[in-house]
Amino acid sequence: MLAGGGFLVKQLNKPLPYHGGEHVIEGADGTIEIIRDEYGIPNIYATTDADLFRAQGYIHAQDRFFEMDYRRHMTGGRLSELVGDVEAAKQADTVIRSMGWRKLAEEEWDMISQESRDFYDAYADGVNAYIADRSPGELGLEYTVLSLSVPVADIEPWTGIDSLAWLKAMAWDLKNNIDDETGRVVAYASLGDSARVEELYPAFSTTGHEPILPSVNGTNLEDRDSYPRTGGIPMTNGEGGDGRGLEPAGTGPDSDDDADSSDSNGSNANGASESETDASGAATRKASTGNAAGLQDSEIAITEAVTGAHEALETLPIMLGRGSAVGSNSFIIGGEHTESGMPILSNDPHLTISYPSVWYQVGLHCVKITDNCTYDATGFSFSGMPGLIIGRNSELAWGLTNLGGDVTDLVIEKNTGETTYERDGEDVEYEIRTETINVAGGDSFDIEVRESIHGPIVSDLLIDDTKAADLPDAPGDFSVALEWTALKPGTTGDAIFAINRASNADEVREAAAIFEVPAQNIVFTTADGHFGYQAPGRFPIRPTVTDADGDLLTPQEGNLGADGRWPRPGWDSAYDWQGYYDVEDMPSALDPDEGFIVAANQQVTPSELGPYLGSYSDAGYRSQAIRDEIEADIDSGTLFTVERAEKIMMLDQSPYALELGQQFADVSSDNERVQEAQGILSAWLEDGGHNAINESGAAIMASAYAHLIDNTLAKQIEGFYPSNSSNYLVFFAGLEEDSQWWDNPETEAVETRDDAMNAALVAMDADLSEQMGEDMSEWTWGQIHVETPTHPVMGGDTIPSIVRNYFNGDPLPIPGGPSIPNANGFSPAVDEDGLVDYEVTAGPSMRIVVDMSDLDAATWIISSGSSGHPRSGHVDDQFEMWSKGESLDWAFTREAVDQTARDTMIITGG
Repeated sequence: MLAGGGFLVKQLNKPLPYHGGEHVIEGADGTIEIIRDEYGIPNIYATTDADLFRAQGYIHAQDRFFEMDYRRHMTGGRLSELVGDVEAAKQADTVIRSMGWRKLAEEEWDMISQESRDFYDAYADGVNAYIADRSPGELGLEYTVLSLSVPVADIEPWTGIDSLAWLKAMAWDLKNNIDDETGRVVAYASLGDSARVEELYPAFSTTGHEPILPSVNGTNLEDRDSYPRTGGIPMTNGEGGDGRGLEPAGTGPDSDDDADSSDSNGSNANGASESETDASGAATRKASTGNAAGLQDSEIAITEAVTGAHEALETLPIMLGRGSAVGSNSFIIGGEHTESGMPILSNDPHLTISYPSVWYQVGLHCVKITDNCTYDATGFSFSGMPGLIIGRNSELAWGLTNLGGDVTDLVIEKNTGETTYERDGEDVEYEIRTETINVAGGDSFDIEVRESIHGPIVSDLLIDDTKAADLPDAPGDFSVALEWTALKPGTTGDAIFAINRASNADEVREAAAIFEVPAQNIVFTTADGHFGYQAPGRFPIRPTVTDADGDLLTPQEGNLGADGRWPRPGWDSAYDWQGYYDVEDMPSALDPDEGFIVAANQQVTPSELGPYLGSYSDAGYRSQAIRDEIEADIDSGTLFTVERAEKIMMLDQSPYALELGQQFADVSSDNERVQEAQGILSAWLEDGGHNAINESGAAIMASAYAHLIDNTLAKQIEGFYPSNSSNYLVFFAGLEEDSQWWDNPETEAVETRDDAMNAALVAMDADLSEQMGEDMSEWTWGQIHVETPTHPVMGGDTIPSIVRNYFNGDPLPIPGGPSIPNANGFSPAVDEDGLVDYEVTAGPSMRIVVDMSDLDAATWIISSGSSGHPRSGHVDDQFEMWSKGESLDWAFTREAVDQTARDTMIITGG
């Protein structure tokens, strides 16, 4: 028995790496030293850049190889080769192969600089040095578990292209606007009125919140109608239109005004008919929600195709996070307002709280700066990628937040034959290729991939012939293509190294010019006291085809396809992207007079200034809460410190309380349970409406809001998917008491706001009573709002509990919530039992604060730990501190690193 137990422990411990002693990477230029602290965080010291990246690859493989290999299989459309005959894996492979992520990475390899290729190759050398003589079971316990059900292949050598391909997954999860685009189509199918649909997506300028750059002060902004100022970057390989400012198909001077709008070519997909509702809001009850306005068969078919495409795209594994909860906070306080007299930078990207963390903390230090050794930087890397994504060097600190905008379009292609589609009146051949997907322990299968000039066809990826035949007029009539900036080969693989070595605003701008996808807000501060903002990214220049395009303030009827809010017609090049904005046109600022910058996913510029980057942005509750806090401290003369910046990131006042809480608390009700809940809610609001883990009012507010969405929007719009989008909060807060949006069409009555809120409170009571018991005095937010560290492969419900429990972590209560600076989001979807799952879906995946007055005056934390091995003490040793808003000291100088040293490893060239 003891022998058997010893064997089991040996097997479980087999993948654990040795962080001390001497190791060899053949071909290393010199001796490399790696010093780890008590949390296993490494700092690498070497004499060449190549050795720094060799060592980074080696230690990533030590601590996170299964994560790296999983990502490699995912980005290559080869998950089925790893996990076997699993339907979700086969679906993901189908979608990724259709988009061609790996093929794009191969193209990008030839576009990046020779220096960058050398760095990626050096990183791969380090990975391969570690994995070369080890079996899969020695690299990750996951392989041992997988081998019980599927054959596990030998580990392939790592390549630089494996690293580049990860950028596509990063870009995919951080694009957001496609959800809004699909949501508009879904809503239109039920409402039949594009103007009413647009009410669900209020313009940022209506929120009362400030954009990132609120004025021209200290910026490069000019009036919007002057863009593109530089003429833009042309699209190549036949992409895009010819720059004509034509009217849309069916309305322009060359069109046939009598064209049959019911033809299944999709030309009326985004049009709208007048809604037949009584203006008073007390209209006769509609019998059903679907096809409320009597849509044409072509419109129904396109709706089905677009939603089918979206469902297919959503089968991709979530790597960084997805949906409205994905964002970030960042802010910089200028030195005139800090205790140290130098700028302070803070950043906390809101991503999936993955296990292990998506981030890996590491320092890359040249022992001496020379022509061959140019790095002295520390920060956050992705396992599988050389360099740092967010961090600092001795001259500059930088942070990233998701810019949002619109870089992804669904394009309706009018099919003219089995292999052709229409383009400006001509038949054009689709590019067609066959991809073979191999399945571990199962049969391989082939998929046919079609691509138009705009991108891959995504409407029929997971739809078999039987389902397609059921779509009205759908077979052979049209297809939906995906146009996305990340599906054009680019040079982001160069940009990572460029920003790691940047030292001033000009060098940040140069790095931003090649940081094409995903589009990120860059905030930075320098050692000589400057601070600034730079918008990078490849953003399309969109044409104005109708008066409706770009008019975000006045929802109106009309085809809105050209500005990216709706799927656009692909057969008319007037709707095409006209090129990309040059970096000189992208918004930037340096040392604005306000004395601070807040970039938290809100709109970048006022609507009348700067280039049009699309309609998508966060509504700005988080950014405004941070801004208000900073302004209050400045007005009071309070000087900022690292500790003060950390507290600002943990702000937890609920905007749902501020916008709707009092209405929920005050609505008249004769239900005693509702009255009791209202009493708790009122007391919570009086105390400020904070989402702390011990607050029952926070739970009541979150639940009532979820059920409000369920009883209104989800009932009026067939196929509506609830989210905690801040746009919906703006929408609800602005509704009149008798708006038709408050109505639940499944009841006989026509509800007003009070009726809807009462119904939501009743549903809340049933929900929370089921989950926490009937005693409301015992309810707390932390009982239901928890984070359970979950392994991406071994953590799901289909995995046997004995395995799942071993690989997953224990849950902890988490404060904060959606649209709050401490942005720990959840899905407000109500299940068939009337319950909401309040578990955290995304949140601050890491936090940093950097005071530029001192290289060691900084703090950092991630949401799990440095290791990916479940038996390691470093797999989750930062999790509890992270959950409480605590941080670790962030050592930069060699002296500070030596003071925290626990393990030292030496690597030589053999």
